[in-house]
Amino acid sequence: MICSVFRDCPYPDEKLRKDLSERLGMSAQQVKFWFQNKRTFSKGKMQRWETQNHWVENERLKTEHQAIMLAMQNKTCLKCRGVMVQTQDTSERQCLYTENMRLKEELLHATTYLKEGLRRNGMSLPRARN
Repeated sequence: MICSVFRDCPYPDEKLRKDLSERLGMSAQQVKFWFQNKRTFSKGKMQRWETQNHWVENERLKTEHQAIMLAMQNKTCLKCRGVMVQTQDTSERQCLYTENMRLKEELLHATTYLKEGLRRNGMSLPRARN
């Protein structure tokens, strides 16, 4: 009976503790300590369960990390396990990156120039649609 009360109300007030003590033939202090002990036990049980779940998740992540590191070392595709062919060398990639930055800067200057010209003529750019 006291267990079913605990499931419904793990923190009983003084009135409920007194009622339970009379029904069970225990002192109110014994009922109070029983609830404290039960809460502590339940909390510990929940923490052990969570720890176990975290451990399992951690092991899964370690395995996944090892697979990714191995794939990176061997340059293999994680999905098909096939050998990946590098399409661009580092210098070509660097050239493309530099070209991209130059084009972005050029676009910024052109946009600024256009806005200034439109502003002088009392016009503005249309808003971009998303």
